[in-house]
Amino acid sequence: MKNFSLSRKILLLFPMFFISACSTPPLPESSEPVVAIMAERLSMARDVAWAKQADGLPVRDPAREQEILQKLVRQGEAADLDEGLVARFIRAQIEASCLEQEAWMSRWKQGEPMPAGDPPDLEKLRSRLDRLSSYLVAEYAAAWNTPASAARARLEKTAINPRAAAAAAAGFISR
Repeated sequence: MKNFSLSRKILLLFPMFFISACSTPPLPESSEPVVAIMAERLSMARDVAWAKQADGLPVRDPAREQEILQKLVRQGEAADLDEGLVARFIRAQIEASCLEQEAWMSRWKQGEPMPAGDPPDLEKLRSRLDRLSSYLVAEYAAAWNTPASAARARLEKTAINPRAAAAAAAGFISR
């Protein structure tokens, strides 16, 4: 009888443990600015994909990615952030953007209609992305320890590809 009682208690406690283990921590208020900029960058991926597809360009541009990475790592170092930490974060943002662009291009190839009108100017989009990325590093300095799961949950509301949200959130070290 005692064993049944113990087993029953364990079975009753398991759902509470499972629910608490699976719950996403709330996004700290100090993290909202950096995650909002991340979401804005991800939302721009559709227009970037559209412009690249119209110009016959690939999603990946290794030279541009390296240039952006170096510039933003220097900016992070000037804000007393660890070079490796900033590099990891920026690589995660680049990867997320590429995943999101690929998801849009895949949808279009499968027959989803492309946006109406002329595609946006890629250089203007890149200029805006560069400004956002600079703001992103500045905000990251105040929120580098954001829980990745909280950031991912917030970004999943913006991204069409859940892998993009997870990739972007992987730039945070706290899980």
